[in-house]
Amino acid sequence: MKKLKVALTVVLLMSVAMLSACGSQASGTASESSGDAQPADALTLKSADVVSVTSPYTKGMEKLSELVSAETNGRITIKHFPAGQLGNDSQIVEGVKLGSIDIGMVGTINSKVTEALYLPFLFENSEHMNAVLKGEIGEKLKQRFEEETGIKMIGFVYYAPRVLTTKGKEIRTPEDLKGFKIRVPEMATMIDTWKALGASPTPIAFTELFTSLQQGVVDGQENPYEIIANNSLYEVQDVVVETYHALPVRFLIMNKQRYDSLSAEEQQILQKKWDEVSAYIEELYKAEEVGYIQKLKDNGMKFIKPDVEAFREATKDVWKKYAPEAFGEGVYEEIQALRKNK
Repeated sequence: MKKLKVALTVVLLMSVAMLSACGSQASGTASESSGDAQPADALTLKSADVVSVTSPYTKGMEKLSELVSAETNGRITIKHFPAGQLGNDSQIVEGVKLGSIDIGMVGTINSKVTEALYLPFLFENSEHMNAVLKGEIGEKLKQRFEEETGIKMIGFVYYAPRVLTTKGKEIRTPEDLKGFKIRVPEMATMIDTWKALGASPTPIAFTELFTSLQQGVVDGQENPYEIIANNSLYEVQDVVVETYHALPVRFLIMNKQRYDSLSAEEQQILQKKWDEVSAYIEELYKAEEVGYIQKLKDNGMKFIKPDVEAFREATKDVWKKYAPEAFGEGVYEEIQALRKNK
């Protein structure tokens, strides 16, 4: 009996020792895990875009998430949904406004401010565009956009110059556009631009563009090289006229309430890192743009350099109808004053 009690005591002591060891291991694992875990107040922002997963804009948003997360010690991360996973541009904008999406990277917004950025020859080139939009004028436009829409504008980013394409018709001056039926987006500034040039602008949904060109509903269209190349418009058009009549941008927008919920330091981090990322996106896009141009040439498209000054002269008054209301009095003149070649 005495031996049995001793044996039971030994077993009990061994069990306690084993449980203590397990507890220490479990405690160590929990401690190590907690070191890798997100902060208790971690915030994940949902962002969306319509472009492909390999696009410079998608790569840019991924980089933005990394930078913001690092700067906030993991407190803020951005989970990006590209390729239209959360809807088209208008649905993304609406989602941002309502708060179901925190951040949107979009190319079109129903706004006087953003549509006025499509005005003819508003920007001399991308350097001029950045000088305008990343400076005091850009801040004014952000504020006007927010007052107009209730959406926070984080910033702007390079997209691409728009060029004209035709089927067998070489356009060198505005006179060559008389009677020319051109497809344009449903945007007043664009419609008035092509009217001023003497063409017959016809708003058609982009999804119907290829068929409309194929069937001769319209004679031509205008878009960046990327859109022309990636949508095989070279199959129904064979001339590229390098008008560079517009240099629109894309926009990074954010739900205003969500933005206001961030601390002043976090807002500054988001803005600063976006400024870095927008330059990164522009660099990536311009590198790819060279490939788009080559693809169009490889598919037989003829490139023409028109009399750009004649195009500029023909459209010189279009801005007067839109810019004062959209940008504010005198802002258009401020934009032009920043040109190097006036």
